[in-house]
Amino acid sequence: MEQVERPDENDDKDKLRRWVNNLQLESWQLELLITGFSIFLLATSLEEYELFRASMAFNKFTLGGNMNPVISVSVLLILNTIPLAMRFFLFSLLAHLLLRGFWIGIVGLSSVSNRIDFDSLRLSGGFKKFIPKNVRTLDELILYLDKIASVIFAYTYLLAFSIISVVLVGAFLLVVLSLTSYFPVVIESVALAGTLNAIVFFVWFILALGSIIFFLDTLLFGVFKRSRWFSTLYYPIYRFYSILSLSFVYRSIYYHLITNYKKKHIVFASLALLVLFLINNRLNSWDNYPFFPQMDDESEALIRNEHYDDQRTDGFIETASIPSRIVNNGFLELFVRYSPVNNEILQFLCPASKNLNTDITFMEGMKAGVEAQGDSTRTINEILRSLNNFDEMVSMSAGCLVKMYDIYIDGAKVENPELFFTTHKNKGEKGFAFMLDLNDLSRGRHLLSINHYERTNQIWGGEITEQTIKKENFVKIVFWKE
Repeated sequence: MEQVERPDENDDKDKLRRWVNNLQLESWQLELLITGFSIFLLATSLEEYELFRASMAFNKFTLGGNMNPVISVSVLLILNTIPLAMRFFLFSLLAHLLLRGFWIGIVGLSSVSNRIDFDSLRLSGGFKKFIPKNVRTLDELILYLDKIASVIFAYTYLLAFSIISVVLVGAFLLVVLSLTSYFPVVIESVALAGTLNAIVFFVWFILALGSIIFFLDTLLFGVFKRSRWFSTLYYPIYRFYSILSLSFVYRSIYYHLITNYKKKHIVFASLALLVLFLINNRLNSWDNYPFFPQMDDESEALIRNEHYDDQRTDGFIETASIPSRIVNNGFLELFVRYSPVNNEILQFLCPASKNLNTDITFMEGMKAGVEAQGDSTRTINEILRSLNNFDEMVSMSAGCLVKMYDIYIDGAKVENPELFFTTHKNKGEKGFAFMLDLNDLSRGRHLLSINHYERTNQIWGGEITEQTIKKENFVKIVFWKE
């Protein structure tokens, strides 16, 4: 019987080893390509991410809105941490690119001459032994720089994946904690809801403590895994968070670094990158203009470009805006952005105005379509609006919501202003439009100021009454009439 030859496992391993060796020799090209592309993406995406972060912070996770403040603060912390991580990542890639550029220069120099003639230097004294002993040849320097650059490249992506792990674990803990805001709403029994909240908070505390232990073990190079008594307790925690944080994706890189390189070198490299990052942040915050005020506050002596549509170069409207500093006609269009932070106050002032954007159900849409087929004088949209009394609801709400604001021009209150719902052309911000008559104003400088209701008690969930709200100024805009 003819015997079938089995493939030699050693041959397969040798082929794999040769393939990996060839890949390692050419890896510097891929490193440069990926590094350059990553630097370009990071440098160009920081500004775009800032717009995304500002939009999420204003529209979704505003402190004081309907969102649970614990969730809002936690999500805002994550959103504010991501750009710091992106800058740290950018610094690491720039360091790698600098080393690779130096490495390429040394490779080019070695092709011209690879010999260092120490005899021609005619060194004397201690330099005669110290210099030849401590100065590497070009071949040694090439190998050393290639090793360091590859390690920094892998270390950079290890940092990136580690940040992703922290975000994933943080998001999981937020989901668990958010249950405490739903039990009081869906469960009528206060005692039962309180008991469930206590259980959830206890579970959350255990999970949060486990996550801290997991990440501390990573930072301390597996110190908890070496403990005879604690490793048994830590093992299920490690398995759980390894899956949750996706650390199994980059585990090989992590263990390769901590087993092949001295831990003090890894700590030193991390601290060096951190120091460079902190120095950069410090330089960015260095203020050499002590006689110039911060432009974040409101004052009639400040001209903030974000208040004028023709001066705003980027970013969202945070409070209010007018078309220009110079008004050359008899009307001034004022846009006041709708902030979710005022939802509770608006609910107190105008309880009947909530849910203006109620969606039409499928059956209502079908009914309107059938009715439109039988009545050619009315469109489907007209029928749908009549089903929900859309026009009446919007008009009533506009008349009520205007009570939220007091508008002043040069200290004189604008009487009976009309409020209109609109979205601004800047970035689609939702808000309220007012058309202000300026015919009685003289030519020259004028001050537009807006007051709105604010809570006097800042405790989340506290009851709102007439005694707990008062009107405060929140924007001042200077303009000139021709």
